[in-house]
Amino acid sequence: MLFPSLKKKKYHGLLLDAPLDSDDKCQQCGGACCSSFTAIDISWEEYQRLENLGAKRLQLSLFGSHKLDIDSGCEFLIEGRCCIYEARPDICRRFICSE
Repeated sequence: MLFPSLKKKKYHGLLLDAPLDSDDKCQQCGGACCSSFTAIDISWEEYQRLENLGAKRLQLSLFGSHKLDIDSGCEFLIEGRCCIYEARPDICRRFICSE
């Protein structure tokens, strides 16, 4: 291996049927899921809530899902923690990482 120090830790993700509001798992990964996708689908209500929280990377869609751009890391991820944890979108509440 040419660059062993650049080896990334691999996580596996699951999308649960119902939200899981326990930050036990969230404390372990440092926000890996918040920087591993390009965008997440959000509802109109979530779009409005995130806009009120100051989101700058929202994508409004007339046809299909609205989105929050999280390419290169979610704007609400600060020092590996979600700073809007209580107000995060449903897909974030249902997503869980494991090694």
